[in-house]
Amino acid sequence: MVMISAIILSGGNATRMGGEKPFRKLNNNNYLIENIANVLIEMNIPFTIVFKHLNNLDSENIQKQHYMFEKYRQTITWDILNDKGPIIGILSGMRILNTEWVMVLPCDMPLINKISIDKLLNYIPIADSEKYDCIIPKHENGYIEPLFSIYKKSSINILEELVKQVIKDGRTIPIRSFIDELNPLYVPVDEIDHTKKTFVNVNTHDDLKAIIKHKNGNKK
Repeated sequence: MVMISAIILSGGNATRMGGEKPFRKLNNNNYLIENIANVLIEMNIPFTIVFKHLNNLDSENIQKQHYMFEKYRQTITWDILNDKGPIIGILSGMRILNTEWVMVLPCDMPLINKISIDKLLNYIPIADSEKYDCIIPKHENGYIEPLFSIYKKSSINILEELVKQVIKDGRTIPIRSFIDELNPLYVPVDEIDHTKKTFVNVNTHDDLKAIIKHKNGNKK
């Protein structure tokens, strides 16, 4: 069995950007989501893309999702519940992956690269030997990066129990509630990327413009 696979989370509402964050265009005419997909392809890491619940599908979404499947030939799936937070996306992806470890990546962190992923993956032997079941970067102020992390596939059992509560109560459960049920190995973010650029995400049109400017500057 392959040791690692990945989930690209693409199911957020992106209300500050008017929706459809994964398919915003960057300066190279690629979609935002393609930056992450391209890195995973380069690293030969199989992945699945988790899109918003099927209730949100329209003809444009279908066309773009079909494009991603045709280009990358990786599985795509959808949130099993509508608008209930990232733990739904993680569970939806884990259900169709068959690896010991599952890396979770967001579609809106376009500065993730092979180096930062490799550094995160390097902690898997430690996590295995010390019986940790997730690997999570942590900032000096205590803030964690649960959506740029690695989880044991076996943690799906805890996820399923949490999602049962979501269904029962009709409320969103924060991802921190999931992590609190695990034995996390926290890794200083400086050990992953001392510049912390890896952890910059795109939430607004201004964020997107800044990323495009940054990428253009790196090409000069």
